[in-house]
Amino acid sequence: MTDIHCHILPGVDDGAENMDEAVAMARMAWESGVRTIIATPHCNLPGEAGNYRSGAMTRRFNTLKKAVRDAGIDLEILPGAEVLCTPNVPQLLDEKKLIPLAGSRYLLVEFFFDEHLDAIDQLLEQITERGLVPVIAHPERYEAVQQAPHAVARWFHSGYVIQLNKGSILGRLGRRAQWCAEWLLDRGLAHTVASDAHSDQYRTPHMDQLRRTLEDRCGSAYCNILLRINPDRIAHDRPLLAPDEP
Repeated sequence: MTDIHCHILPGVDDGAENMDEAVAMARMAWESGVRTIIATPHCNLPGEAGNYRSGAMTRRFNTLKKAVRDAGIDLEILPGAEVLCTPNVPQLLDEKKLIPLAGSRYLLVEFFFDEHLDAIDQLLEQITERGLVPVIAHPERYEAVQQAPHAVARWFHSGYVIQLNKGSILGRLGRRAQWCAEWLLDRGLAHTVASDAHSDQYRTPHMDQLRRTLEDRCGSAYCNILLRINPDRIAHDRPLLAPDEP
């Protein structure tokens, strides 16, 4: 499996606090069948460290990769970020300050949970106009989507990537998020599922229970698309499969 959304980079956000925890997360992911993780620290949070593209961020990614390798864990770590979409994102893109997933055309983006649909639509369009493909992190957690989940169908068919959270599907992020995630899965409106892991103790990168749950609900073919094929294609900057494709 490939996990495209994981807060494993230590000491930069509310994810791994230090390198020991990051290595523990890497080991946990590996033991559950994950072979590649894209490290996605929060980016562009108001009033906090921006975690924009910089030499310092590159060194942090490289230090994590070395620590995981030195621990004997054969897990590939790739750079990325989870970008909070605010009105300054188009300018940040023009200035090349944002880190796409694994250097690809895919940009992982999140929104304030109470953001209005029209504002989300506008920012997604502005990202697309700049030649990037938005990967919408955990739309099932947004209040507007919970009230009108058909909005995700419009995003899906517009070419945006829909990424659901492990915790939502397993019922760990509230009943409304779980209901919305299941509604989307049942209609084939998700491209990938990721851990959105923050720790080795809670919201972990362990993916085995998720895989079994998805196989039971969606079947092995769709589960394979969600956990292996599409996230791997994102990591290698390739077009994604829709659930009804071979």
